[in-house]
Amino acid sequence: MAAKRRPGRPPRLSRDRIVEATLALLAREPNEPITIARVAAEVGAVPAALYRHFESLDDLLDGVLAAVLGGVTLRIRARAGWPEQVRDWMTSLRDHLLRFPAVLPLIGRRGRTSPAWLDAVASLVGILEGAGLRGAMLARAYLWILESTVGIVMQEASLAIPDQIAAARSSLAEMSEPGRARFEPLLVHLGRLDGDAFFAFVTDRTLDALRQMVDVG
Repeated sequence: MAAKRRPGRPPRLSRDRIVEATLALLAREPNEPITIARVAAEVGAVPAALYRHFESLDDLLDGVLAAVLGGVTLRIRARAGWPEQVRDWMTSLRDHLLRFPAVLPLIGRRGRTSPAWLDAVASLVGILEGAGLRGAMLARAYLWILESTVGIVMQEASLAIPDQIAAARSSLAEMSEPGRARFEPLLVHLGRLDGDAFFAFVTDRTLDALRQMVDVG
């Protein structure tokens, strides 16, 4: 008789495996909160086993962001002027985040900002310093560019611009007459926009305003 086959051992638990399982959960069920219990179930372990690799849920989520953002290479032209470097920074960050939309809610979770995220965006500060901005003006410019970029990316990840336009068009009949009269003519022009075109518009207007700040400063 053939020897009875022994059941295989479960894969060895590691930080990388836990991070991969968390990313899989985020991608599969993006609207469900991540908990230690859910991740433990995903890797076939008891929750206590995860605490051998991560001190807390925040530590685990930081590890997830580090895995995604640690590999980001912002395509910033070293010899370009600061306006084009800002454009490169905004465009590269958008492109990278849209490849990993599931991690977007983790970036600014309440009471915690991931060190990996701060490291990933710190290069913007250096570009703005190169433009001559300092102190309060530098802080405002940094936050403005960062919030604008991430805000648009989060909206795009939630609902792409063509889908936003389609949804608006389907709701026209339920609008008030004055509101519909104002909004309907815009749909022709909005329908010609896509995410790239709108983001280029935002970037251009941002650079126009930044040039004024630099001239004043």
